[in-house]
Amino acid sequence: MRDFLTPVPSDHTIIFLHIPKTAGTSLHRIIKRQYRPAHLYHVGSSADSLPAFQQLPINQRARIRFLMGHFEMGVDAYVPRPSTYFTVLRDPVSRIVSYYAHVRRDPDHYCHEVVNGRQLDLEAFVRSGVDVMVDNGQTRMIAGVLYSVPFGQCGPEELETARRNLGQRFAFVGLTEQFDQSLLLMQPVFRWRSVYYARRNVTPDSDGKQALTAAAREAILEANQLDIALYSFAAERLAAQMAREGEKFAWRYHTFQQRNRRLSPVVHLVDELLIRLFRS
Repeated sequence: MRDFLTPVPSDHTIIFLHIPKTAGTSLHRIIKRQYRPAHLYHVGSSADSLPAFQQLPINQRARIRFLMGHFEMGVDAYVPRPSTYFTVLRDPVSRIVSYYAHVRRDPDHYCHEVVNGRQLDLEAFVRSGVDVMVDNGQTRMIAGVLYSVPFGQCGPEELETARRNLGQRFAFVGLTEQFDQSLLLMQPVFRWRSVYYARRNVTPDSDGKQALTAAAREAILEANQLDIALYSFAAERLAAQMAREGEKFAWRYHTFQQRNRRLSPVVHLVDELLIRLFRS
């Protein structure tokens, strides 16, 4: 088990294993504020895909100080520097509700046509087996078995691998439900500057919330027992980290929230300028 909140050495590449529908836009914008564009690689678009990163000359990959994207464990094999991971987990029910709403409204998602064409409700989507991301998707990604284990066949071995990876290979594990607390704890770990962020109007997951019937909830719980256990493991660890910080942490958290509300308009302007810079 890694020491609590140990700063990552400056010569390490930080790898953000971004589980879909967990951290969101705010964390991405905070990250982009910390690094020069040439030192950051975001796996996402076809031009910046994981295969594209893997095929870069080794000297270009060696310049990357921060790598992020929707990929599973193992990408560190292509990073020619010492590296460490971090991630953010989310309550499995909330994550899948949000994920379902995203699938329905995003025409570029690989399950969009299946879900809308077959008019799958949330329960049917989870039980259909068409997407492993609703079958212990967080455990799959952290254990490095996203697609290699068939739907419905993840078990104790994958959970143990995921727990071991979180304990040994991740510098920090945050929670969506405790986003601000997670930010304050991870800031010194990664030697980040300001982690203030602009609160933005996020597209509501109304489709998902309306679809969360008792039967749908039961389907999610049945398919995500490993993710529930993994989330509990991470939540206990985060609580221990906050407790170790002592009473001063509650004051820091309260102060941060007050200042973040006040600075949000300025931060928004800075982020918009950085977005233009990254696109140029």
